[in-house]
Amino acid sequence: MRDVDCDFISLCVARKDANVASVGEVTGKIVATGASDSPQAHLVPLFWLDELGVKPAEVRAFDMDLGKHGDTAVGEVSALEALLEGQAQVGLLSKMMWMRGLQGQLPSIDAKQLEETLEVIPESPPLFDHCQFDVLASNPAWKRESFCDALFKMDIRNPKHEEVMRLEGIQDSWMPPRQEGYAVVQKAFASFQPKRHYSTVARTHRPGRPGMSTATAMSRGGGLGLGGSRHVSSSRVGVVGGGVAGLQVIRSLRAKGFEVKAFEQDAKIGGVWRENYVNFGVQVPKQLYEFPDFPSKLPWGQYPTGQETQHYVEDYAEHFKLLDSVETNTKVLSVKPQEDGWVFTTSKDGTAKEESFDYCVIATGLYSKTKQFLPKLPSQELFQGQALHSTDFQDPAMAEGKRVVVVGNGKSAVDCAVEAFNAKASHVTMVSRRPHWPTPRKIANVIPFQYIFLSRLGQALVTGHRGALPGAPKHMSYWHQLGWPLMAGAFTVVEMLFALQFRNMSGSTSPLFKCDVVSDFYGAAQVLDYSFRDLVSAGKVDWKIGNPEAYSKHGLLVNGQELPADLIVYGTGFEKDYSVLSEDVRSKLGIEADGLYLYRHTLPPRVPRLAFVGSEVATISNISSYGLQSAWLGKVWSNQVELPSTEKMEKEIQEMKCWKRSWMPNTAARASLVLLHQTHFHDILLKDMGIQHLRKMPNVLAEVFMPYQPQDYNGIVAE
Repeated sequence: MRDVDCDFISLCVARKDANVASVGEVTGKIVATGASDSPQAHLVPLFWLDELGVKPAEVRAFDMDLGKHGDTAVGEVSALEALLEGQAQVGLLSKMMWMRGLQGQLPSIDAKQLEETLEVIPESPPLFDHCQFDVLASNPAWKRESFCDALFKMDIRNPKHEEVMRLEGIQDSWMPPRQEGYAVVQKAFASFQPKRHYSTVARTHRPGRPGMSTATAMSRGGGLGLGGSRHVSSSRVGVVGGGVAGLQVIRSLRAKGFEVKAFEQDAKIGGVWRENYVNFGVQVPKQLYEFPDFPSKLPWGQYPTGQETQHYVEDYAEHFKLLDSVETNTKVLSVKPQEDGWVFTTSKDGTAKEESFDYCVIATGLYSKTKQFLPKLPSQELFQGQALHSTDFQDPAMAEGKRVVVVGNGKSAVDCAVEAFNAKASHVTMVSRRPHWPTPRKIANVIPFQYIFLSRLGQALVTGHRGALPGAPKHMSYWHQLGWPLMAGAFTVVEMLFALQFRNMSGSTSPLFKCDVVSDFYGAAQVLDYSFRDLVSAGKVDWKIGNPEAYSKHGLLVNGQELPADLIVYGTGFEKDYSVLSEDVRSKLGIEADGLYLYRHTLPPRVPRLAFVGSEVATISNISSYGLQSAWLGKVWSNQVELPSTEKMEKEIQEMKCWKRSWMPNTAARASLVLLHQTHFHDILLKDMGIQHLRKMPNVLAEVFMPYQPQDYNGIVAE
């Protein structure tokens, strides 16, 4: 949609001699409006007056170009003419047309007379979204996405782009569409008795301007959600967490008619992106960490920093008007079941409160900071330095001039070791229990990793090597049975290439011939640049393999050897915390040592009206997975997707459990891991929802060889 159509402004103007100083004084006056099917010059402002109890003596709608729902604004010009001629005392029109009149851009309106005769009343109708471009759902996804991609790459600072954008009326940039902005128009439309021309607008809509119409959308129940979908307007949903998962839950469930309220314990939304260790960021390129329907403005291929990601999350919430459904600075103390629902006990500013909901969603994420994992080692009281979790390593000055030991081997540990060196630590050592496989950002320094691992071809390669995700097409299981010997050899070559790229072909820190690259990815997934590699190769950072055993007065004992340290940073991750749920609920969940197994990684079969979104599934593009989970959940809870029986769901969960335990490393997070099988997981959710899962067809080459990204799932989250 155009940026000028976001938060569209209507005005109430009056003749200066009519003595109308406020909106309340419009009562008893003659009001001129644009066409009666114009949202900006009739529907929304009259609805606003009615809500305020203002009763005009007469409303004169200038039905010029009726059927074009105010697009030409000819009726607004006629309303201004009537005001200047004294035929009406008050007028309702768009700010855009008012400004054009003052600037002398309306041939029939004298700008000086307009300024001398009329004035704007201080109060104004509510903001709303005016219109957006639509396309038939039958249009191929690849065509839609290539068109949208081209629009979003336009830059008004580019003279060649500016000419086209100015002709279209763009002020700064194209914007993603949003259904939330039409809520006011929906209410306004519903408050009027439908007239015949509303029902014929869609049939007389100008083919030259596809989709540029609020009234068209209303008449066919399209973007406004007025028809075709099942709404559950009386049901309330409580959400724990206001990060990227919780926000998408809000958007999806509100689109289905639920009343949603999310509780975020921090002062701002964003979750893990609000604050973390020094220079933290996303380990995938920006096109893999985007909300569906809301492309990031960062350059293609850029790896966003944590701060950039936080700003992007805030922009998403603001654009889709989600913040009014989030209560910040509010900690959820407990969630307990009651008859047909849940009771949330929350605390804000030291005051506890209880609130009832029909449904509960846990959206605290995979990396909730509420329960950091810190190894409990003997003799910590002897250590004279400082030991902390990586999330608390937020100031580089903490490492300056100090001997720093970083414990771990995931991305956070690697990042902290690099940042400690950059902060001019006197010495940096990273300690890992065992070597793990990093994935390079570009395979062979040429191919972005997602082209291999997130395309359908890559999905087939991983499946041939380690088996098909339960629920994937049956031919994938046959392919694994036949192709695993070939794939074992192929991935050995991949391992040698990765080891070569990271200059780690031998020695204790090399994983080559020690662990399978795919299996290890499910135990320690990380996509790295060469910063750490180069520091280790240059001897500027030490990397040791061993088990931390105990603290000493001046450092850390590792395999019987003391590593001198003034600062110890643990990049050892987080523990899951289910304590917010009552004990009886936890017992029904069946939490095991390797995690919580759920149906579609979302629903516990034995606990109705409870769902987990984002907290029990790990993929490469987590943000798009959370969006699809939210969409799936919205359809389930609005009875648009029928669930199988409890027994069948538990059978599928058991199948998933056995498959994962047959080859994935035994970690506390194994139940949540999907990772390189992400495309098939997304396919399963889409098929459940009755949505085409081959998102790039009919472009066969793109379907097979191009990576799946969040933009492939546009139009689904708030369907």
